[in-house]
Amino acid sequence: MEILLGIILFFVVLWYGFKLFLRYGLPWLLARFMKNQQSRFGNFNQQQADNRQRPDGEVQVKKEKSQKPKDNDGFGEYVDFEDVEE
Repeated sequence: MEILLGIILFFVVLWYGFKLFLRYGLPWLLARFMKNQQSRFGNFNQQQADNRQRPDGEVQVKKEKSQKPKDNDGFGEYVDFEDVEE
């Protein structure tokens, strides 16, 4: 009988904890998510505004750093293949 009451008490506490999470925790998480998305979108808008401030006709080229050529010495050797008919 005591085990049954313990199980019922556990589920009641779990139920009220879930209700409290839905009332307070979920809105807090959603507000945090929305603020994060707004800040990301705001940064995107600022970058777009920076790009638009250039005068017409000005071209800006962004280059990536050149990569060092790969060392293929240990890779193997080229073998010429010829098709042989029998």
